[in-house]
Amino acid sequence: MRLLRILLGLAAVGVVVAAFRDSRTQRWLRPATSGGDDDDRLPTSLETEEPVLGYDGMDRDTLVDWLSEADLDRDTLLRIHAYESANMARGSVLDTVDDLLG
Repeated sequence: MRLLRILLGLAAVGVVVAAFRDSRTQRWLRPATSGGDDDDRLPTSLETEEPVLGYDGMDRDTLVDWLSEADLDRDTLLRIHAYESANMARGSVLDTVDDLLG
């Protein structure tokens, strides 16, 4: 019986780790903040959220082609650069964004 409790405890720890760990970036997920005043909220980082919908689903070559054709504004390009630098840091993607930023 004691062995069963130990195994269940270890399984619970594994579930918590799996639930709160981003398997792609190997970073801990940030907790959601409750509603209320803005002062009560934890700061969020642009580097932890996809800068545009579908970004994480694109491979390097598709992303470089898309960036070249997308006609994105400066703020979006800066978010993409920050996100890419903090996560995948693919040189060709960063070079493309730098070229677009001028």
